[in-house]
Amino acid sequence: MDSYFEGGVKLKGTLRVKGAVHFDGEFEGEVFSSNHFIVGKVGKLYGNMNSHNFTNMGFVEGNIFAENRVTLMNGSQLKGDISSYHLVIDEGSNFEGLSKMINPPKNPEEPEEIPEHPSKAVSIPKAVLKPVSKNPKANNRKTTAALVGLGLLALGGGGYLYLTPSNDLETLVNKGHELMEKSKVADAEALFKKALGLSRGNPEVYAGLGEVYYSKNRYNEALNQFQRSIDLNPSNSDYRIKLAKALTATGKTKEAKLSYKTAIEMDPGNYRAFYDLGLLYQKEGDPRNAFENLHMTVKLNPNYYKTYEALSKLYAEEKKFPQAVEELRTAVRIKKDDPKLHLELAKLLEESGQEKEAIQEFKKIAAKFPENNQAQRRLGDWYYQKNDLEKSLEYYEASHSLKSRDVETLIHMGKIYSGLNRNDEALEAYQKAVKLQAKDPEIYYQIGRILADRKQWQQAQSNLMTAVSLRGKHADSRYYLGKVLAASGKQNEAVKEFKKAVELDRKNPAYLLELGMALVEVKKVDQGLKRLLAAMQIEPENHAIVFAVCNVYSKKRYFSVAIGHCEKAYQLAPKDYSTMNRLAWLYAKKKINLDKGMKLSQETLGAFPKKAEYIDTLSELHYAKGEVNKAVENIQVAINLVPDEPYYKQQLWRFKNVKPPVRSVSKTNKKSEQKKDAPEKEING
Repeated sequence: MDSYFEGGVKLKGTLRVKGAVHFDGEFEGEVFSSNHFIVGKVGKLYGNMNSHNFTNMGFVEGNIFAENRVTLMNGSQLKGDISSYHLVIDEGSNFEGLSKMINPPKNPEEPEEIPEHPSKAVSIPKAVLKPVSKNPKANNRKTTAALVGLGLLALGGGGYLYLTPSNDLETLVNKGHELMEKSKVADAEALFKKALGLSRGNPEVYAGLGEVYYSKNRYNEALNQFQRSIDLNPSNSDYRIKLAKALTATGKTKEAKLSYKTAIEMDPGNYRAFYDLGLLYQKEGDPRNAFENLHMTVKLNPNYYKTYEALSKLYAEEKKFPQAVEELRTAVRIKKDDPKLHLELAKLLEESGQEKEAIQEFKKIAAKFPENNQAQRRLGDWYYQKNDLEKSLEYYEASHSLKSRDVETLIHMGKIYSGLNRNDEALEAYQKAVKLQAKDPEIYYQIGRILADRKQWQQAQSNLMTAVSLRGKHADSRYYLGKVLAASGKQNEAVKEFKKAVELDRKNPAYLLELGMALVEVKKVDQGLKRLLAAMQIEPENHAIVFAVCNVYSKKRYFSVAIGHCEKAYQLAPKDYSTMNRLAWLYAKKKINLDKGMKLSQETLGAFPKKAEYIDTLSELHYAKGEVNKAVENIQVAINLVPDEPYYKQQLWRFKNVKPPVRSVSKTNKKSEQKKDAPEKEING
């Protein structure tokens, strides 16, 4: 608004103004406006008006000439004649006079400036339209439809001819709405814009464009379009409902409620206004007002199934499951062909503890909607959540047969196949999906994970790097990429990826475990141990973590501390041969529990008789017991198995040339020794 005259201002004479003006004062004389002149609710105008657009919200006594549009708002009074291209009369306005519709302005959006010396008289020919009845009840009728968009052309003899709206314009608008119902938004937008080129005075065109922008989540643009439609037709309650939805989407809930309530005041029988307002209250966590408006919706339209669906959700939120089920059953009875409602009912029955009824409902859905792709997928999801992978796969395969190029279905099938250890089929499903949607990071991640499990490192790395480039903050993608890099010998790169995974999820023990082990591999042993101990704090009973800590202390040659962790790891996994072998080796190094160590070593060799690492442990045990010949004999077997390993040759030299020290550690001083434990120097231990 360019200018504003407050109440209490009194003027007399001739008033010439530029720009939009809101006048709440009192004026006597003539007014010439180049743009939009608004008489406010407390404004009073005695005299003739010449403007581009004119809106009356107060009291006017005089003739009005507006080259584009005249709007008479609810509660306004006008005593005088009207000449305008558009005339909009709101319910509750009082108009006593004659009206004439003139030719359209040259440019309805950008009015020409007021002439330097405008004509003092405003000539308004008498029209053949009857004046509005002075009966208030008659004035409250909706007269807009009979007046908006009609033109009058002067004929010989003073007669007039009504011009009906362009058939082309009406066709474009109707076709645009049809396309919106089919979700063909781009095509609908093109038609509405074409219609706008034919006429900038049709409110349906702006409303249609508003719906287009709303569907594109361009809510501010939608707001502008809906407001334009209301400006052109203030008495249309549907436009105010659409405006309220856009206001809600932009977070302006207070303004949205006001718009809904205005729509209800204008049209108390509009059930959609009550329904949408009820949903808004539900969203705000106001069940009392939500129930009130939704129950009013039921009274106005008992066959609108969405109301019962919304009521069901409200009852379910309050844990009133019998009422929730009953409302949803009503919705299902009204909308029998909607599989979504049937599925909601089945899930509600399950949530309310009616498992048998829920299963029966799911079976009904499968029988009733065998050709419905969505129903099959939803059933597949339900069984997947129940961890019934075979049943879930059955429905997803049915969904795939109905819609073979659906990417989400293929991704879910891949996950189910993986869960069933059918990795070939999982990989095939993901590879089909990636051909259909090449920018989905989840697909590349799943493919990379399967290839990593197959030890196809190069291909796995390629897919996981693509997944990371598309979704850098997905911790699991970083984690698996780190594992692949570590397995490929790229330890420093692996450390970087594991660190990024830990940054994204600092409490994940698997990430900390891999990072700790990778740091140890790049000679950052203390840093690695710190991460492993952090992981053990999170999961103290995790065998892999405890065993990794044992190995790091072994590497640091803190054998007593290592033994403590390895004994715990052995308790957690008594059949793990790596743990048994490491514990036996540590007993040999500390010269304790040698008989137990021999038993563990023999058990590992019983399972893996030709594993050089296990044979080396047995030779260490013989050496610790002073049985040098047996130690030499066993290490020679290891050398024969792995002739290129220099460590075993060094072991042979040590056994032959270094006399084994005799150490006896009693049970009483074992704990004190562990407290004083320090790194022990040995050759390649």
